[in-house]
This record gives sequence, C-alpha cells and structure tokens, in this order.
Amino acid sequence: MTTSDLYRPPRPTISYELYPPRTPKGETQVWDTVTQLADHVADYFSVTYGASGSTASTSQALVERIINETSVPVIAHLTCVGRTAEQLREVVGAFLDAGVRNFLALRGDPPEGVVDWKPAPGEVGRACDLVTLIREVEAERFGSRGLDPISRLADHRSRRTAVSIAVAAYPGLERAGAAPDGGHPAGGVTDGAVAGASRFRVREDELVALRAKQDAGADFAITQLFFDAAAYRELLGASRAAGIRLPLVPGILPLTDPARIRRLCDLNGIAHPAEILGTLDATTDPEERRRIGLEATTSLVRDVLAAGAPGLHLYTFNKADGVTALLEDVLAERMPA
Repeated sequence: MTTSDLYRPPRPTISYELYPPRTPKGETQVWDTVTQLADHVADYFSVTYGASGSTASTSQALVERIINETSVPVIAHLTCVGRTAEQLREVVGAFLDAGVRNFLALRGDPPEGVVDWKPAPGEVGRACDLVTLIREVEAERFGSRGLDPISRLADHRSRRTAVSIAVAAYPGLERAGAAPDGGHPAGGVTDGAVAGASRFRVREDELVALRAKQDAGADFAITQLFFDAAAYRELLGASRAAGIRLPLVPGILPLTDPARIRRLCDLNGIAHPAEILGTLDATTDPEERRRIGLEATTSLVRDVLAAGAPGLHLYTFNKADGVTALLEDVLAERMPA
C-alpha cells in the first residue's frame, strides 16, 4: 500500500510535515515529535527537502529512520530546480533502495536573487516533468519497462503500483479590494471578476500546471498554506471544472505563533491574515494566545472538511503539541460511530 491508497478511510486522513534537523538537539526534538505523533493519529509523515538538494543527506536520514523504526508511511519531498535528469534519477533510485515508495514532487525555489529563472540545458524545470521522471524510474524498477508513456500511465492507474506521487496545489488568492463578506467593493468588479464572484481566484496557469501534474501520473495534491476556507473551496471548484480529479489535501498551519505566520506568508508570497494576526498581537498572555489561535485553526479545519477535504496535512515545525491539541475535537466529531 502507498499513501495514495489512504484517501478512502471513514475519517479524514491525518498527515504531518517534518523538516530535517540541523543540530543534535534538533534531531532529538524531531524524533520525539515522530514518536508522539506515531502513537497519536498518523497516517503518514512527509519530510521536506532543501532547495537544490541542500538538505539531501539529513532528509534521507530522517526518512530512513521513520521507515526503519516506525510503522507509519513516509513521503520524501524532492525538488528539481538546478538538477539534471540523471542526477534526479540517482536520487530517486537511492530513495527506492532505502525503501521509500512515496514522493512529493516539487519544482522548488530558484536560486536566491535570480530573476526570470530558467533551467539550464539538461536540467528538469517543472514539477510535472519530475513526476514523469519518477514514473519512468518506477517502471524500470518494478515493471512496465517496455510500455510507452501513455500505456505506462494507464497501467499505473489500473494497478496502483509500487510508487505514490503527491504534488503541490495553490488555493485561490484574494482578489484586490475584495470585500470580506465575499462580494466586491462599491463601484463594481475587481481584477476582471463579475459581480457576485468569489473573493478568491485560482490563477489559470496554476490550474494548467496542476492538470499537467495529474496527466504525468500524480496521485494527489497537498495545498500551500491558506487562512480562509473559501480559498480552498475556490481551488476545489476550479480544479474540478478543469478536469482535475486528484484528491486535494489542505495544508494547515496551527495559527498560534504570529511571527511564524508572517514569516511563512512572506516566504511564500501570501497576504498576511490581518484579522487573526491582529487578535494574536493584541493578546499578551501566551496561553490565551495559544487558545485563540487553536480555536481559529479548528474553525478553519471544520470548514475545509465540510467542503469535502479528504484529509489534513499539518505543518508541525517538528513539535507535536500544537497539532495534537488541534485534532482532539475535530477527530472526535469525524470518527465513525
């Protein structure tokens, strides 16, 4: 069984993102987190992978330890920016040799300070091409070697074969000047929208990219951060209209640390969630701030599950307490009688 088979249980699938430790203290902390979450509710872990393979050895070490010392599946992130197809084939092969059967295929960030980045000759420049490459290595390792790409993909779809591939998806972005109630400001429309449209919009190029990943052989997608369930609903509706049938798993950050929220928004080019940040900033008591943040996150989680989310992918930052507290009430409501 691979992680793609997990999105059919009677409760939401629960997964956790970890990042490779940088120090011996960090190594102890992340493993404490793994063991706590493995004993709680964990359908799988995912382990991040630095740009251009900058954390390759520590990422692979953590992935291998999870495989060897727990019974929880693990997804290995893999980026392609700055790497040739041959280099990536070697990395995928090394992961397969270590027992990895689940990947998150990402383009990755271009080198810092580089404007209008384009892949050099021989480099892999798109996530969909990385999906294709992983499928090719899978076919070489586990069968279907002689099939053309279309037949190989059909073979994969029918058999749910050895490797599962997740990809990234991007929720709707808030339209400039959109009213908080989902309408538009006085004076008519904004950003090319018609009256009554959602205050969020999914970019057409991102839908095209997601469809290309699906067609290359992706199994499901995990979203970038968002702070309003309407952004997820917009992605879901726009994707289905574009013929994208992948399970779309919302990526959720516990909203307890305003500094972290701002840092991640800036890193990913996402607008700051002004309302929750204002409330958190106005609260001086750490425990009260945590309570408020968890309540806001729980509300978001309930909304996306009600919208049809097949599971939750929780960003842990290598700490278990925030995500376990978040899940208690939500899972109690969703568990079968």
